[in-house]
Amino acid sequence: MEELLCKAIKERNVITFSYDGHLREVEPFTLGIHKDTGNVSLSAWWIGGHSHSRSFPHWRLYTVSLMSNLEIMAKKASSYQVGYNPRDSRMLRILCTV
Repeated sequence: MEELLCKAIKERNVITFSYDGHLREVEPFTLGIHKDTGNVSLSAWWIGGHSHSRSFPHWRLYTVSLMSNLEIMAKKASSYQVGYNPRDSRMLRILCTV
């Protein structure tokens, strides 16, 4: 899945996936190893699907091992969102980024 996520990030495609039992639609920006958990995590701009907070768009962090049914969409993502940091301080190591 990491390879597909990096492909979507590099090609700036919107992705959809199931997370916590709900469909999410996001613009992926950074994939890395989370510094606190050691999990491979995706930093993304949430643009659709279910959210407990119901406020969007918004930055979200997703644990990749909890994602399923990943689809890379033909729809293009933004090249920039307010708050994007290619050196995401939540990541111990960046695997790929915009």
